[in-house]
Amino acid sequence: MSDLKNITITVPATTGNVGPGFDTLGMAVELFNTIKVSFNSKNLRIKNNGVDKEKYQGIALKDNLIIEGIKSISPEFNINRLSIESNNMIPLGGGLGSSAAALCAGLLIGNYIQEENCSMDQLNQKAIELEGHPDNTTPCFFGGLTISIYEEQSRKWVSQKIDIPKDLNILVYVPNFSSNTNKSRKNLPNSIPRKDAIYNIGRAGLLINCFINNNFEMLKLATQDSLHQETRLKEFPEIKSIMQAALSGGALGSILSGSGPSIMVFSKGNEFTINYEIEEAARKHNLEGNIILTKPHNQGILIK
Repeated sequence: MSDLKNITITVPATTGNVGPGFDTLGMAVELFNTIKVSFNSKNLRIKNNGVDKEKYQGIALKDNLIIEGIKSISPEFNINRLSIESNNMIPLGGGLGSSAAALCAGLLIGNYIQEENCSMDQLNQKAIELEGHPDNTTPCFFGGLTISIYEEQSRKWVSQKIDIPKDLNILVYVPNFSSNTNKSRKNLPNSIPRKDAIYNIGRAGLLINCFINNNFEMLKLATQDSLHQETRLKEFPEIKSIMQAALSGGALGSILSGSGPSIMVFSKGNEFTINYEIEEAARKHNLEGNIILTKPHNQGILIK
């Protein structure tokens, strides 16, 4: 551990739940936090640049998920040796996996300290254990669209990855307010009608087929959901209007990103019109926010 070299980690934003895939489907997008780490500091130093830097900088050490990730893999390492500088492009608390990005980066740093004793799958198992569900951590590690299930016999999560076609575009609308995932989750019902389960099972299969076969015509149907979006949108009904406006502007599909309040809009052309419709809907609701044009990311977290 004495001769650890400086490293840089690039970690993507993710969206959980992906349409009908509640707690099972996740997707990585080309929006990144870049974290530079050195190991020769005399006192722990954490600096945040980029979006929401005051919010990131305001996170208490006990709540810092990068540090938690490091300690969970390398508990004996003296964290006072660390100097961490993060250039953040992932908004904090916007439903774009900022927590998963920090946790996964910390796990990767801890594994580097331990001379990479753990495989990426083992790191992902640990991330899911700490995060509570797989739909943000798994695409963070592996990229693409990930499908995760819990296998009772082996007591572990099993995941598969699908590369998403490169010609699919994503417009992310990030409003100027945030949502608390844990609070939002408590509002969801403990049980659901059979018809809602059937509704989502069929659409989840259709969504996977759309990505595998590059068939975007069915994305509007395939991204529909009856398990969580309507409940969560009650907290911010103006976001529902923006999602509808995006579809009216020619979007292929529109989903709540994670627990929200950000949304992801799929497109292949018509981006200018979709952007305009989103801005107009937001203006009518006196809602401020940013629109980011990006793409799916098939590679996942990187260390160099």
